[in-house]
Amino acid sequence: MTATTGVLLDRAGVELPLSELAALWPLGGWDSVTTVQGGKNEHLRVAAADGVHFLRRSYRAKPHEELARQLGLMRLLRERGFPAPEVVSASSGSNHAELDGRLWIATRGVEGTPFNDASTAHVRAMGRTLARYHQTVADLPAAVTEPAVLVELRTRAKDDGVDPALGNRTTHLVAQLSEVLPHLPRVVVHGGARRGSLVFNGSEVAGVLDFDSAHADVRVLDLAVAVHDVGKVYTGPGEADNKVALDLSRVAELLAAYNGDLQPTEAEIEALPLLLEAKRLKRGLGRLSRSRHGESLSDNDYLKIRLEDQRIAWLDEHRSALAAIVRKALAG
Repeated sequence: MTATTGVLLDRAGVELPLSELAALWPLGGWDSVTTVQGGKNEHLRVAAADGVHFLRRSYRAKPHEELARQLGLMRLLRERGFPAPEVVSASSGSNHAELDGRLWIATRGVEGTPFNDASTAHVRAMGRTLARYHQTVADLPAAVTEPAVLVELRTRAKDDGVDPALGNRTTHLVAQLSEVLPHLPRVVVHGGARRGSLVFNGSEVAGVLDFDSAHADVRVLDLAVAVHDVGKVYTGPGEADNKVALDLSRVAELLAAYNGDLQPTEAEIEALPLLLEAKRLKRGLGRLSRSRHGESLSDNDYLKIRLEDQRIAWLDEHRSALAAIVRKALAG
């Protein structure tokens, strides 16, 4: 399909502005364009004379300033030798374009293969790459009072109608995190350090994607995101325990690889298991809050609430083992 005669619809069934995009990013002439599934943004894969590129339309609430910071970070990372995607300027010379009130960017495609769940080498590579990223951005301004997850939990614990036991648990967790917070290093975190963010050439990382969530925060937040994603055990779609438990051996490999290049502080070692719990509580409490405020939840919402409850129960049962694994891998 060509950009000028073909028609593609977004997830809402609205026609995408392919002709306008082809004029903004000619790329030597488009050969084909297809949609790509991925998060809350809209993604297009464009095969062109200049190679494969990806165009991304940001979600509607994405602020200009946030996008500008993200693109500036990606360019800086590449200048410093980190394998972030190459931002391709529009024909206007701008890093991004606005069409119908929505922001678009283009990046050059990264050749390689996806994360292989069966590969311990890929797990280790994620740990090393995350450490390298943190070293690369260590000098960037990253002032933040406290993590967004802590701010939200503090609010959710005080919501009218919240279950008292759940509210007390959340308040206790907030107090624990607040105690170590002053000692946690801040950086511009990647924010989405998951297996899908890496492209590989064999056992080596060829590219790091998904800088949409990059923001100033506590450094250990990236480790908490990576641990949950890489450690998550998939038993099978529809199974009661699918994506509940963490594979502690994989967690240990990831953290040991990170520690081999960048040693976390004592406060980060203490905070990591707390942040794993905080992320689970945040998601469940968020949906429950929406329900209490009159929003109708879907069956999928209720499934997600149950899943987070199961994950918290697993963390409770394996609290000591997880803390021991974290300390052994990060304090060595």
